[in-house]
Amino acid sequence: MKIKKDKTTPATDKVLEKAQQRIIELEEQLHLAQEKEKRSLADYHNLVRRTQEERMKTIQMANRDLMESLVQPFEHLQMASTQIEDTGLSMVLEQLKKVLNDFGLEEIDVIGKEFDVEIMEAVEKTEKGETVTRVAQKGYRLNGVVIQHAKVVLD
Repeated sequence: MKIKKDKTTPATDKVLEKAQQRIIELEEQLHLAQEKEKRSLADYHNLVRRTQEERMKTIQMANRDLMESLVQPFEHLQMASTQIEDTGLSMVLEQLKKVLNDFGLEEIDVIGKEFDVEIMEAVEKTEKGETVTRVAQKGYRLNGVVIQHAKVVLD
């Protein structure tokens, strides 16, 4: 059995050639649209990430301002509790200390340590003094960042 070949005319060849060219153009447009979609999606994810980071920085800044404002009254309460023997005051002070610690505030321990300008401020010093012997005012860190340097006496 013989298979007949379809005869193509120059007009048909031209139509096929135009169709193939159009297919190539559409594939290029599809590729460009897919690339544009990927870039847009990446830009959106970057925007979400940056917005979250900025939000966290704003929250941390607000927490820092609040903690800096609360440190003085907290220290005054601690001084008052050394002069006044009151169970209620001691309980409130312990609760306040726990809340402040839960939010990342920690007291800087400096007694017996060598002087460190990053966390301490010397208010009194003997000739050779480099070791902290007394704390004039406690220092505090908030989430690892010093918000109040310890004022110390060196001996």
